[in-house]
Amino acid sequence: MISRLIHFWDEENSLTTLLILLILEVFIIIPTAKTGQILELIGIFVFSFLLLAGLLTMASHRIFQVVSGIFVVCTITIRLARSVFGASGLLPWDALLSMLSVVGMIAVVLWQVYRPGPVTGHRVRGAVAAYLLIAIFFAYSYTFIAAVVPGSFQVPAWVNEAGAERGETFFYFSMVSLTTVGFGDITAVHPVARSLVMMEALIGQLYPAILIARLVTLEIESRRSKKEGN
Repeated sequence: MISRLIHFWDEENSLTTLLILLILEVFIIIPTAKTGQILELIGIFVFSFLLLAGLLTMASHRIFQVVSGIFVVCTITIRLARSVFGASGLLPWDALLSMLSVVGMIAVVLWQVYRPGPVTGHRVRGAVAAYLLIAIFFAYSYTFIAAVVPGSFQVPAWVNEAGAERGETFFYFSMVSLTTVGFGDITAVHPVARSLVMMEALIGQLYPAILIARLVTLEIESRRSKKEGN
């Protein structure tokens, strides 16, 4: 089982698969989570196992592999407890562990995208996947702040308590902030929340520029190596 998971990240087409899964997660599973708990549970397991596979692939030491496995198991356990049993008190821990999990996933994806070699369509799609993961990271960050410090965000009347706890509201807010659209229907009030919003907006502007520059550099280096080899 573990060998199959690790093999997932051996090929670049895994980046395309991840992008498809993220699109389903962000635009279908999360918005419809209230009406389909099974979809939410499937999403939890899929991305947890992908994260575990990526961390095991990157890890060169046995200790790090064991720690990664324990971390992923804890993340799944807390998410399941909150989702299945409605333990709202676990929301801060769920959001915190989810944040750390997404950071790990971003590291895995960028490790795949920017490693030496020719720039393929799979790598470009992997870079887009990393962009979506950044939005997911900030969504969990906002969820964590809102859970720890109530009133950190000014939300409209259409956002009910269940929506805020499940986090789909902050996924929407995060995507709007990352793309610097800024509809203004949700506003950060707490200073820490404001700082995160500014940071996300800045990353949303700089990431595409840095991404393009890096991919172009990798392609030039790859072509240069081919010419020197010939």
